[in-house]
Amino acid sequence: MQSFKIEARIIVARNLTPNVASVAASLDERTGHVHVTYYLYDSSTEDDEEWRELTVGELVAAFPVIRSATSSFRPIADMKMHSDIVFNRE
Repeated sequence: MQSFKIEARIIVARNLTPNVASVAASLDERTGHVHVTYYLYDSSTEDDEEWRELTVGELVAAFPVIRSATSSFRPIADMKMHSDIVFNRE
């Protein structure tokens, strides 16, 4: 799981817009499911959508154990600090 967090940090760091405040990514290795949440300052844009989709695709490519994936946008007000955070804008 540690390698997932490291790789997710690298992938997310190159797939951001200035609108992204934070990103959480989790992998359930038992079920092969990954979920990515982009926390945004403002409403999502087409660029945000593209970068989020690219992040999910790169994670799927990097981890053959992944068999399903979901992703979402949430407002920054909904963000809670937890272990799934892989990017947090300072």
